[in-house]
Amino acid sequence: MPSTEAFRSIDKSTFMTAQKSIGKTVLQYGIGFSLLYFLLIFFSHTYVIEQLSNESRKHRLDKEVESFQTIIENEVPTPDEIGSMIDRFQLLLEHALVVEVKDGSIIASSNIDQTTLRMVSRKPAGFVEISQGADDLLGLKRGFGIDSPLSSVTILEMESGLAERSSGAHLTLLAASALLLVVLLALVGTTTYLALKPIVHIKEDMRRLQSGKQPRLNPDAPEEFSPLIKQFNNLLELASRRLDRHRRLNSDLSHMVKTSISANLAILSDTGSLPPSRDDIEFMTSNLKDLSRSLNYRMSKADISGRQMGQTCLPIEIANNVISVMEKIFPDKSFRINTSLPNNFSWPMERQDLSELFGNLLENGGKWSQAEIDVSISQTDSGLTIEVADDGPGITPEAASKVMDRGSRLDETVSGFGLGLSIVSEILEDNFGRMNIGPSETGGARITVVLPFPE
Repeated sequence: MPSTEAFRSIDKSTFMTAQKSIGKTVLQYGIGFSLLYFLLIFFSHTYVIEQLSNESRKHRLDKEVESFQTIIENEVPTPDEIGSMIDRFQLLLEHALVVEVKDGSIIASSNIDQTTLRMVSRKPAGFVEISQGADDLLGLKRGFGIDSPLSSVTILEMESGLAERSSGAHLTLLAASALLLVVLLALVGTTTYLALKPIVHIKEDMRRLQSGKQPRLNPDAPEEFSPLIKQFNNLLELASRRLDRHRRLNSDLSHMVKTSISANLAILSDTGSLPPSRDDIEFMTSNLKDLSRSLNYRMSKADISGRQMGQTCLPIEIANNVISVMEKIFPDKSFRINTSLPNNFSWPMERQDLSELFGNLLENGGKWSQAEIDVSISQTDSGLTIEVADDGPGITPEAASKVMDRGSRLDETVSGFGLGLSIVSEILEDNFGRMNIGPSETGGARITVVLPFPE
């Protein structure tokens, strides 16, 4: 398992600057967006309320003007009677009334000043707006028919404190919006807490992992974090396998080197038989050659890197390169590749691993085949499938498991150290792949390798 120092090293090299907390980031943006939402709601409500208020006022003025005009047209009052009617309307509605006569005279209520009166007289028929201090007065001006001695009638709102009442409505709306904002922020905070609660569990898992209380992260995580946790656990598994491999190889290497050195020192320290005899020299030479071969083998196994995140390679290109080398080693053998994949097809795997895998499979086929070795590469639902078939003597089911053991050889007359398929097996183990050995169509061996899609 990687040590705490290793995690700290990764943190320092990968994340040079501390990242913000997800919870703080969500709250920060949540508050900002909530305030923006609050302002939009407030101004939109203000606009809608003002529009509805204006429509209501216009509708009321329209009814009042129509009623007053109907009375005048039906009763045909004298100017004095019109004045009395205007006074009654003023007391009843608290609105200003202006009646323009076609001879140019104007009959108006007492609650309208001369400045406003002149402004009304200049307005065309229809709804009119007149500014008077803090209030914007709204009125309706409607003309009479040609036969009527009157020219127009205007009813103008004259309520005082319209601006104050409008401000009061706005303050009420502001208070209601502020209350809704508090509720919204509470909901955002609760949602953030519930959404980020699983992350707290992952954080606790990391602490227990670093303290050695558990070997892996709990895979029971939210859907968004599940692939990340799977990849992280795979990396931990790979690191554990590498550590076990290196410990095993170092132990084997120490024992082997110690034994070889002890044997050679026993011969060289025997002062009674100096110089060493020919048999002793041959023994030491053979011993050192075996030691050299074993060292090379163990160094090659130590180089197996396993699956690396972010690494890709080109299987077709690698296969062609390996075949070119094998055609020089086995000039009397024919290597044929069969694939429908393009040359630029890529696969998420470390290049050295795939090259080592192809090399050992094709070398094994070259040693045992009579004349032909067929290589098939395809992408299936299971992943990347590689098949190497030869026309040699084949491998029995009993021997299939034996050939993957280190140093195992089916025929001592064939050159080699019995390491090829063992190395392939370890590469597949590190890359979560599998291997199957069966008969080929020509009676030889068919080795099928499947490399699964990365999770």
